[in-house]
Parts: sequence; C-alpha cells; structure tokens
Amino acid sequence: MTDERQNWRKAFEMTGPDLMKLRLESRRNEFSPAYTREAEIWLLEKDAEKNAIELSRFRIIRRWAIVAGVAAIVAAVGGVIAAWPVIRDWIR
Repeated sequence: MTDERQNWRKAFEMTGPDLMKLRLESRRNEFSPAYTREAEIWLLEKDAEKNAIELSRFRIIRRWAIVAGVAAIVAAVGGVIAAWPVIRDWIR
C-alpha cells in the first residue's frame, strides 16, 4: 500500500465510518476516483468488522438463551415432581 493510501486510511479512521459515508453520499464528485474507491473499500472492511462483532454477540446471547431455557424446563420438572404429593392429595 502506498504512503498516500495509508494517509487516506488514517484520515478515514479519524473521520469515522458514519461521517465518511455521509461525505461520499453528498460530495462524491469532489474526490478523486482512487480516493473514493479506497474509501469504499475501507467502509466495506469496517462493515465486515462490525458484522462479525454482531454475529459473535448474537451467538453468545443465543447460547445463553438456550441454557436458560433448558434450566427453566429442568426447574419446572423439578417443581412438578416436588409438588406431586400435594397435587395428588388435592385430586383425591
């Protein structure tokens, strides 16, 4: 990667993805094609990083939800087993 592109990427990092998207949407003609292309690549990389983090969080939350569901089922079965003598006496 050339020094110019590295400088662009440093500027992109300082600007941030949201502002960079806004600049590209509203003032695309002011930038050179190479600058625009590099900005788009950088934005795609940032989106990929963001999506990877979201996917990781989703998997962790899903895993804990499954664990909590199984624990709730076990607790419910345990509660029914513990309460069965009382329920049986009510039924009679």
